[in-house]
Amino acid sequence: MNQELPIRFCEPEQVAPDTWVVRQLAGEGLGPVATYVNSSVILGEEPVIVDCGPAVTRDEWLETTFSIVDPADVRWIYLSHDDVDHTGNLLQVLDACPDATLVTTAFMMERMSAEFGMALPLPRMRWVNDGDRIDAGDRELVAVTPPTFDSPTTRGLFDTKSGVYWASDAMGSPVPHDVADISELDPGFWREGFLGQQLMLSPWLNWTSPDRYDAVVERIRSLGASVVTSAHGPALRGSQIDSACRLLRELPYLPPAKLPGQMDLDAIVSMLVAAPASGAPEVAPLAEEVAA
Repeated sequence: MNQELPIRFCEPEQVAPDTWVVRQLAGEGLGPVATYVNSSVILGEEPVIVDCGPAVTRDEWLETTFSIVDPADVRWIYLSHDDVDHTGNLLQVLDACPDATLVTTAFMMERMSAEFGMALPLPRMRWVNDGDRIDAGDRELVAVTPPTFDSPTTRGLFDTKSGVYWASDAMGSPVPHDVADISELDPGFWREGFLGQQLMLSPWLNWTSPDRYDAVVERIRSLGASVVTSAHGPALRGSQIDSACRLLRELPYLPPAKLPGQMDLDAIVSMLVAAPASGAPEVAPLAEEVAA
């Protein structure tokens, strides 16, 4: 992996006897907060890889994931949605796991065709929509759409045996550094970060009926999950899940997240231009990068 990339691997986290989160932390040291870029592995009679990580860290992602599960044993590859940080190593995983079925949707396949073309094998696919179930031998897996998302193809995954719910991009939060539990964070920091991240994922939430959205949140709460994992935040457990659901119920009442604008971009560019004077590596002009 390119050591200059602002992303590093953290120790994989075992969140249940048969469930692991493959964790990367992006942006650490570049700003006040960083964000996780996670995927997951479910062991058992029919092992599952949940999302396939970003291509930018491909070698280490494959090495880490296949240190948890033998690729020859993998039977399911579950894509929660088609964003590039979830599909970056999909073709490599399909090649390495010849007996695995790709769990996706028709719309997801259509959207991914611009990148993968006909490389996606229809005979190895299973299209699973919200509410559909997968018999994975010693457990049943249920596709459950999370309460916030930035892709219309999104479906989370609930493991009825372990009680772990993979919320895809939802229910995560930024962190100042790698944390084992949100109890390590200041409660105010976690609240604001959690709400802000959900609002960025779903900027349309203040257009929704609070009563109707409450039913969406209640569906997640009523899963009775023991652990909620996500692509972009620490795992939530026990009362933390209840706290997260209470915050989710606030979202329709809140204004959209305030996003960085041109003034922020100008400040970042100025910082990068000034960086060589402080000994940081100089950023090459784009034309030179293209020519190289």
